[in-house]
This record gives sequence, C-alpha cells and structure tokens, in this order.
Amino acid sequence: MPAKTATLKAKGLIFDLDGTLISTLEVTEKIYTKHAAKYNIDPAPILAHCHGVPTQEVLKKFYPTEMHTVEKALELEKEAAEILDGVRVIPGASELLASLPAERWSIFTSGLPLLAHPRMRRLQLPIPSVFITPLDITNGKPHPEGYIRAAKDLGFNAKDCIVFEDAHAGTKAGHDSGATVIGIRTLLSEAQLKEAGADYTVRDMSRVSVCVDQTTGDLTITLNEE
Repeated sequence: MPAKTATLKAKGLIFDLDGTLISTLEVTEKIYTKHAAKYNIDPAPILAHCHGVPTQEVLKKFYPTEMHTVEKALELEKEAAEILDGVRVIPGASELLASLPAERWSIFTSGLPLLAHPRMRRLQLPIPSVFITPLDITNGKPHPEGYIRAAKDLGFNAKDCIVFEDAHAGTKAGHDSGATVIGIRTLLSEAQLKEAGADYTVRDMSRVSVCVDQTTGDLTITLNEE
C-alpha cells in the first residue's frame, strides 16, 4: 500500500516542545509520581492529564493547597531540569529545525525557560527567538492564547501557521487558535489527536519535510502520515 502523504503551505511553524521535539515523558511522570506519593495521591489521573499542561495548573487540580503556588511549581521544574537522563530528541527533529529559516519558526511550551532551555542546549537543538512560555501569557493550554501570541510574534496570523503538537491540551489550543494542527503520535493515537482537533497526524518528526520558497520565504510542508 502506498504511503499516505499530504502537502501543505504555511508562512510560519509553531512547535510544542515536550513530546514533539524532545521526549521528556519519563522525567515528567517520575516527578509527578514522586510528589503524589508524599500526599498518598493516586498518580494515574495526574499522569493522564499532565502532558502539555502548565505545572502550576496540574498542581492546583490534583495536589493539596500548599502545592498551588508559583514557588512550588518552580521547585518542581527546577527538580525536573536537573534530571537529564531519559531526555532525548524526537526522531527527525534536529534535521527539520536545521532546515528552517530562523524567522519562520517558534516554540510554545508549557514549561518554563529554566526547564526548557537547558534541555535544548544539552540536546544541541537551536533555541528560536520567538519562544513562548507561561511567563508570556495569561492562559495556558488548552487555551489558544499562546499559539496566537507565537504567530503574532513571528509576524503572522495563526491561520497562516502550522502547529505541531502531541498532547490533547496543546492540540486543542492549536486548533482553537485557527492554525492547521499536525499531531505527533508520541503520546496519543491518531484517533485521540484528531478528536482533540488535529488535521493530520504523523509518527514523529522524521515524517515531516519542509521546502522554502527562495523568493517569498513561504514554506511547503510534506507529511508522510504512514
């Protein structure tokens, strides 16, 4: 059976980080499970919800009141930032980012810079000039504010951009921003990503390639949805 492919046009690309460009699943689940045990909390609902959601929002939803502060969220992120084992690049991510003009892509992550930047440097991934975190917005994922802001800071409307996401909350945020959403099947199935609002899905970033129009700078994205 021939591979299922799609060709898309965009002015800018906006990437989620964890689960899309880098894999941090083991570290994230280790931290939340450790702190759940302190309060005798079942970690299963936390792990089902936490991916792509800002740390403080996870703490407010599942943990005791004393864990709801910004300071506690920062403590968890600092703890996670010190764990580098188990953090790796998603296949194809390095090559894809290297092929992109710097002014045509950005990142919107639910992690803070103190967590995201060291991981990217260790994995030798470029850090874009437009890098949106919870510090830059009022509403985290699944609200679309971050993706709208990332597109605006690139100089584009979100509807002219493509969002790459792996989690339910982020996929919904990308969809609600008006962008085209490509779901990365590192966490969820094709059906789950499309239920959240993904227009297309791919196995990982090795299934995505980009050509740049040398006159306009606009992007042609080819997907292998196999």
